[in-house]
Amino acid sequence: MNSILRNFLVLPILLGVLFTAQAQQKTRIRFEGAKSMKNLNIDGQKIIRYIGNVRFQHENTRIVCDSAYHNPDDNWFDAFGSVTIQQGSTRITGQTLHFDGKTSVGKITGKEVKLIDDETVLTTQTLFFNSKTNVAYYTTPGVITSKQSKLSSERGYFNRTSNLLSFAGNVVMIDPDGTIYTDSLSYNTKNELANFFGPTHIFNKDNFAYCEKGWYNKKLEQTNLQQKAYILNKENKIFGDNIFYDKANKFARAMGNVVLIDTLNKTYIYGQKANYWQETEQAEIAENPYLMLIDNSDSLFLKANYFKVITKKLKQASDSTFRILKALGDVAFYRRDVQGLCDSMIYNTRDSAIDMFVNPILWNDVNQMTADHITIISKNNKINRMDFNGNAFITSFEEDKFYNQIKGKTITAYFTNGKAERIDVNGNGQAVYFIRDGNALTLANRSESAKISIQVKNNKVSRVTFREKPSSNLYPIAKVELEDVMLKGFKWHEAKRPSSKYSILPKNFKPQPVELGEKKRTEILQNTSK
Repeated sequence: MNSILRNFLVLPILLGVLFTAQAQQKTRIRFEGAKSMKNLNIDGQKIIRYIGNVRFQHENTRIVCDSAYHNPDDNWFDAFGSVTIQQGSTRITGQTLHFDGKTSVGKITGKEVKLIDDETVLTTQTLFFNSKTNVAYYTTPGVITSKQSKLSSERGYFNRTSNLLSFAGNVVMIDPDGTIYTDSLSYNTKNELANFFGPTHIFNKDNFAYCEKGWYNKKLEQTNLQQKAYILNKENKIFGDNIFYDKANKFARAMGNVVLIDTLNKTYIYGQKANYWQETEQAEIAENPYLMLIDNSDSLFLKANYFKVITKKLKQASDSTFRILKALGDVAFYRRDVQGLCDSMIYNTRDSAIDMFVNPILWNDVNQMTADHITIISKNNKINRMDFNGNAFITSFEEDKFYNQIKGKTITAYFTNGKAERIDVNGNGQAVYFIRDGNALTLANRSESAKISIQVKNNKVSRVTFREKPSSNLYPIAKVELEDVMLKGFKWHEAKRPSSKYSILPKNFKPQPVELGEKKRTEILQNTSK
């Protein structure tokens, strides 16, 4: 988008010819010659009529026309037919010209008024200029063309004193790198700052951008899109109240109602502030960010205090690029088959692994799982394995005040079709599970072993295998003491469990902001494809 505006400096050269009387004194219009002349008295004014190859000089500007009415006393003239104003290499042509030497105000009109300077041409039908105040403007549709760009508008305004160029009404700027459609656009030739106002559509080969206010600094190569702004390309979308891009440093920042969308992977990231470093393809999202990873079978919803996205590239691999998402501070997530809480989490797209740190709690179906560090490994978007390292604890509610419990230094749980199938406990393994006769609880089993393997069917323990130094105690339910069937470290966190995606998403959640410029964008694309 920066490159679309890079040729904007071709416009200031149009100013030179319009401001011929730079001295503040009143200068006389000097008649140089004509084929014939006639003295007239019109309404009490002494008028001279010139016909054929009429020539005037004012300051260092020469005017040629077919005929003219000249008032030497009041220092003005009206020129008609093939009017040409020449100053150095710059030329203005039209059909009529009125110029007042006292006020330094001129108006040139015609079916096609042209201001030509080298390779730059302004074409309109009415052009006003004031060489004393250094102001010029056109009030009929005008087009400015150069070798590399073309700008059209319904009105244009130039102020040489303030170095300001302004264009309004259906402004279109076409450049080899893209096109801008806006309501109004201004450019300061001194600080090389362009501002655009009203609904603005920016197109180039790969991107489309929309905003309702913004600016571009050519000198610093910085762009700022404001008010309902967004940028689209084939795979990504970014929305924000304010989107800033620094081309020189390859850095982008979005602020206010930020939405980042990866359309290819159906990933949506929301927040109030986002930074992106193009060189390293790293991003950070702050101020209550949350994420949606959409899948037809089971979508993931995640929130935290801060997200960081890191892009990694492998030199020798068919799938050479993968991303790492870090979620930090008050992490919570929901998916139909698994929910969790922790202080920090890392997700690696290369192997679809999720690592949870600092007081992680995980829920899968009826099971609650805790450890110092939890790793979730998925396959085909379904849980394949879970690793619990350090103070590993798995529990599920059985009945009344009784809970099934598994504890060990490390626990590995294996899944089939998203359901736990086998649980291996290593190091100081302990297990409490309950035995039923029909629907009635009859016995509680408390067992210990250095290594335990547990087979699970329909979320119930179906078989327990003790592999090293086993010990086991059975307690009749009627006589069991609670302390006998409660392992040390047991805590039930069901009240904290995210119950649905609405536990993660805010109340005023909108999946995607409205693309306000889409109607105009479609219209433009249809017209340009014809």
